[in-house]
Amino acid sequence: MKSLFALLSLSLIVAVAGCRLAEHMPGNFYVAKDRTTYRTPDMRIDAIREIGNRADGTNSPQQQAFVTQLASQIQVDPDPLIRRQIVLTVSEFTVPLSQQILIAGLDDTESMVRQACCEKLGDRADASSIAPLAKTIADDSNVDVRLAATAALGKFKSPEAARALTAALSDSDPAMQYAGVQAMKSITGKDYGPNVETWLQVAQGETPTGEAAEVSVASGARDWLPFR
Repeated sequence: MKSLFALLSLSLIVAVAGCRLAEHMPGNFYVAKDRTTYRTPDMRIDAIREIGNRADGTNSPQQQAFVTQLASQIQVDPDPLIRRQIVLTVSEFTVPLSQQILIAGLDDTESMVRQACCEKLGDRADASSIAPLAKTIADDSNVDVRLAATAALGKFKSPEAARALTAALSDSDPAMQYAGVQAMKSITGKDYGPNVETWLQVAQGETPTGEAAEVSVASGARDWLPFR
C-alpha cells in the first residue's frame, strides 16, 4: 500500500514538473504572454510605426522629442530592419532633425537603409538633399542604391538637380544611364530621345540643337494627338 502511495505521489510530482517545464519550452503556444518581457523585431517595428502615427506636420517640442528619440536609436541599433523602419518613420516628421537623419542614413552600412533614405529624400525634395544624393550616385558601391538616388533627384524640379544627374548619365552601367535619362525627363518635362550625350548637354545647362531638338518637338506633338 505504501509502495502504491509512493508511486502515485511520484507520478504527480513528475506531471506537475513536466507542465511547468513545458511552459518554458520554445514553440509552446500556451505560454502566458504576460510572463515575458522579450520583444521580437516585429514588435519593435510596430512600436516605431506607432511613433510615426503621431507626426502632425509641426515643429513642436513634442515632435522634436519623438525624432530625437529615433535619432538616438538608429545610431546604436544593430538590426538593419529596425534602422530602415526608423528611416521610414522619421520621414513622416517635418522637424529639421528628420532631414538630417535621412541624409546621415546615406552612410549606413546596409544598402536597404541607404536605399530607403534615397527614396524618402526624393519624396521630401529638400534642396539640402541634392549634393548628398549626387555623392551617393558617384560613390555608393550598391547599384540599387545609386538607382534610388538617381530616381530621387528626378523629383527635384531644379537646374541643380539636373547638374547632379551628370554622375548617373556618365556612369558606365547602362541601367544607370537609362535611370539618369528618365530622371532628366522628369525634371525638364522634355524628351530629347535616348541619346545620353544629348542629356549630358542638357544637364550642364546647354540647349540641344539639330536632331535632338526635332525629337523633342515631335514628342511634344505626339502628346497632343487624340489617338495613339
